[in-house]
Amino acid sequence: MLAGHRITDTHTLFVRNIQDLEEGLTLAPLPVEGWEIELAGLIKPSRLVVHAEELLEMEQVEYEMVLQCSGNGRSQYRDIPGIPWNQGGVGNVRFRGVPLSAVLEKHNVTIDSQVKFVTAEGRDLPTGRELPDMEHSLPVGDVLERSILALELNGEALPGIHGGPVRLVTPGFFGTMQLKWLSRLRFETSESTCFYHATEYRVPLSPVKAGERFRFTLENSRPTWDIRLMSYILDPEQGATLGTGEVTVSGVAYNDGKARLESVLVSFDEGRSWQSAEFETPESPFAWYQWTTRTTLEPGVHQIWSRALDYLGRSQPLDGSVYWNPNGYEWTGVYKTEVTVS
Repeated sequence: MLAGHRITDTHTLFVRNIQDLEEGLTLAPLPVEGWEIELAGLIKPSRLVVHAEELLEMEQVEYEMVLQCSGNGRSQYRDIPGIPWNQGGVGNVRFRGVPLSAVLEKHNVTIDSQVKFVTAEGRDLPTGRELPDMEHSLPVGDVLERSILALELNGEALPGIHGGPVRLVTPGFFGTMQLKWLSRLRFETSESTCFYHATEYRVPLSPVKAGERFRFTLENSRPTWDIRLMSYILDPEQGATLGTGEVTVSGVAYNDGKARLESVLVSFDEGRSWQSAEFETPESPFAWYQWTTRTTLEPGVHQIWSRALDYLGRSQPLDGSVYWNPNGYEWTGVYKTEVTVS
């Protein structure tokens, strides 16, 4: 469903909720009226309530961006618990909303110089007594530079299932950091100690062996903030049967938006040789690049690989399992698909 579409249709976009807002389990928008977002912490004034209706009257910006679950590709790792995501937890969408920096300026909010993080809370509730409510901390610099209070998705009012009526969106970050049903922002000197931020959505700072036990702390791990460099082959699909002759191979590639992609390479001989694909750089650094290349394949079974490189020198490893981690996050290995030519 991702092939051939620059923008992923809202009705086919993946949904991943750790916790639910009962009235938000719908593709219909939730009413903006009466929705409030509290700002608190090391700011002056120390507490501010923003009414969502006022956001509708402010100037808005739009980001075309990749929205990806940090567990996308988890099934490529071995011995990992959790939802066995393959490669479908990703899409390219357009979010529109009001920059948080503009809201702060409008209300003359000043931020203490000691603040390092902004912790976002949603209105959702814990799904069980044993787990806390979900919240995430983001670096204050990134938040002030590009976070928006999103009101629209793909040109329409933000659906409840995707975090409406207001969602904190920070392009370049994984989906879990795009907090749904935004109700509160705390300006703080340290990261949240919430289970979901301090333990669950983290990866170790140093490599660990596959299957090794690891006890997460704020000191020995980092949050799943920045999207990793990745490419996908969308056409032909895995397991496709093709006729002999020229074959067109196409897909998408993207990163965290910190540097342009330098190239997308495609191999038809399991990495022994590579050819460059053609692509156009999107206007938004946070959007995915659509690429295509052509070759002629003889009858038989073939593996097709794709690999992206960017101008920071980053590339997809041939074996993504070198980044094995106990939560199965941030898969970034070379994409491989198998087809049959008859």
